[in-house]
Amino acid sequence: KFAKSIDLKTLNAAINFILHQARSKSAFGFFGGEPLLEWEKLQYATKKIETLAPKFGITFSKTLTTNGLLLDKEKLLWLKEHNFFLALSIDGNESMHNIHRVYPNKKGSFKKVKQALMEAIKLYDPKRLSTITVVTPQNIEYLADSIRFLHQEMGVKRIRISIDYFSNWDHKGLSAIKEFEKIKNYLLMCYRNNKDIYLDFIDEKIKAFIQRSCFDCKFGEFKLGIAPSGRIYPCERLIGEDRGDLAIGTVQEGIDGNALAKIVANRGNKNKECQNCAYKIRCINSCGCTNYYLSGDIALTGATLCFFQKLFIDTADELANILYEEKNKLFLEKFYY
Repeated sequence: KFAKSIDLKTLNAAINFILHQARSKSAFGFFGGEPLLEWEKLQYATKKIETLAPKFGITFSKTLTTNGLLLDKEKLLWLKEHNFFLALSIDGNESMHNIHRVYPNKKGSFKKVKQALMEAIKLYDPKRLSTITVVTPQNIEYLADSIRFLHQEMGVKRIRISIDYFSNWDHKGLSAIKEFEKIKNYLLMCYRNNKDIYLDFIDEKIKAFIQRSCFDCKFGEFKLGIAPSGRIYPCERLIGEDRGDLAIGTVQEGIDGNALAKIVANRGNKNKECQNCAYKIRCINSCGCTNYYLSGDIALTGATLCFFQKLFIDTADELANILYEEKNKLFLEKFYY
């Protein structure tokens, strides 16, 4: 298993590199693995960035992504004090979460993560707290009820899902369609009862339609991921086991212009079937890291992504059409005013 931590020398080099590369408004994210395993280094890096960034004319936000197992009241208060956005990984209700998120002894981690989430909800501004649910062929049947659980029972206002595009979904397509129909009906109930909820895979598709905006990955330009080795990647999702695949430099030596130029020249989408697709403008078919893991090519996507992107868009459009026709006050205020 890949279990490496960034050493202090590399961490300082990374901070120095970031501050010299960052735009005037930037975001810093701490992720893993599990970043709370290196709590003291996280605190050190945060304070150093907070001290140095103003000298570079940089205003910035900070995000922490955690599985919640080491998250307690003391850490939450510190993260809140330092204005972190918090993303907590919890795969929905107990049945869904415990399918994959288990301790080495195979015991589920749900109760511990639920406790951490409850504490976060008490202390945190709901706009700065979100949950992340990973959806796989093994747990898809629990998705709709898990969204209801997180929103209605736990009080989470911002829910994100991450589809495991890389598993075999051949016999689970019908299950996914059924779950998304349930999700649409739950959202209709929420809007009709004036209960707001942010679901990234629905809200962002609606916004993209209203604003006539298209998904544009800009792979290698606006986002960088730094591995424990100091290697730089065009997205943090590419770090993986840090084998150097698609690395574009190091924090010690800087960006490799040739490597970056090659990525920029080859990014996008070159699937023939995508070019005239009605869904293309709102589809993430040009997501370089997803494409790379699906096909080995940053510009070639796969059938699983296509299936889910269509399902996202169709569900979002069905929901939006109903609420627009009903002149739903919450929906109109959220997306149009």
